[in-house]
Amino acid sequence: METLFISYKYPPSIGGMQKQSYHLIEGHSKYRHTHRIVYDQKSSLIMFFISLLWKVPNLLKNNPQIHTIHFNDGVCAILCLWMRLLRNKKISVTYHGLDLVFPNVIYQKLLLPLVRSFDAIITVSDYTKEQCIARGFDKDKVHVIKNGVDHHEVPIDISRLSKKVIDSIDQEKKVIVAIGRTVKRKGFVWFVKNILPLLPAEYSFHLIGPEPKQNTFIQTLFKLLPRFLIKQIELLFGMSTEHSELKQLAENAELNNRFIWHKNVDHNTKNYIVSHSDMVVMPNVKVQGDMEGFGLVALEANMYNKPVIASKLEGITSAITDGHNGLLVPSEDVQAWYTAITDRVHNYNWNTRDFVINNFSWYRMVEGYRNLFISLASNTRMKTQKPEQYRSLKTAKN
Repeated sequence: METLFISYKYPPSIGGMQKQSYHLIEGHSKYRHTHRIVYDQKSSLIMFFISLLWKVPNLLKNNPQIHTIHFNDGVCAILCLWMRLLRNKKISVTYHGLDLVFPNVIYQKLLLPLVRSFDAIITVSDYTKEQCIARGFDKDKVHVIKNGVDHHEVPIDISRLSKKVIDSIDQEKKVIVAIGRTVKRKGFVWFVKNILPLLPAEYSFHLIGPEPKQNTFIQTLFKLLPRFLIKQIELLFGMSTEHSELKQLAENAELNNRFIWHKNVDHNTKNYIVSHSDMVVMPNVKVQGDMEGFGLVALEANMYNKPVIASKLEGITSAITDGHNGLLVPSEDVQAWYTAITDRVHNYNWNTRDFVINNFSWYRMVEGYRNLFISLASNTRMKTQKPEQYRSLKTAKN
């Protein structure tokens, strides 16, 4: 039994979905004969999908043992719906969040139902599974396989850090860090406006996230489009929507330089800032038509033994277990957030690293997919497994 993985979100592109796709394909290839067609950014994305029209048939012809074709996100699955016509092939897809709830009538009412005929639907969180079932997917076809995190500690190269970054970490202050794109659902603007001013003076807030480049064509196009269509384009492509307001807040003298935005930094710098923090926050807010599928940055922060205070919202609840690797707080509840940061988080002897190592790993994620693909090949229904029932991939090779 061989598997073909198709993904357009893959390194060198950066992001949580790209990281998950990489570890899934690399991990699976260690245990089963694996084929991949991934987007390497050397051509246009449109040409990538067009090229599948001949790449996939040729690959299947030369490798008749390929049994399962897996798409690593919902958008990819819809753009490749024609592969459902391939005979004697099992088709599966992973849904992460926005690729399921994207608020477009055509997407929701016409395209998404076509995916229901796939042989298996994988979701990265329990909440995403609930959203699948709410959209008419057969619950027996939907399987939750949570993301993992890299357990290998990456050394931080101090010599590569800028003096500005090093000086920004005041050892006399309690450092709060947030990581992510400046989109509304992340709640960064809400946090800076509603929580940071209430915190004692010794608290500082550091945001690690990209600042978008100005694109004249996009700006001109948006002037011609209706607002609802602009919003859908922003959601579909994950475009920053709060960078202008965050820039103003970062320059606000009333905050006394307590809000620092680290823009477009590399992984080495990000890891340094997180490792020198006291806590990481995910102050997500509810946004119609958008959602947090999992929250991989939480687990990455946990690997530095940092607790994560997060909104009790959507897929985040599959990444954070209250009192073990962080705290879950009602979204947009100012008093609850203030208490969590200034009081509750200090009442635990955190050992988040060990918790994550014991409960989340790329090995476990890969084994979940591997078991599912085996069940598809044998035409048996995969039973939901409890965490303790998983066998380590390190010792179980077939």
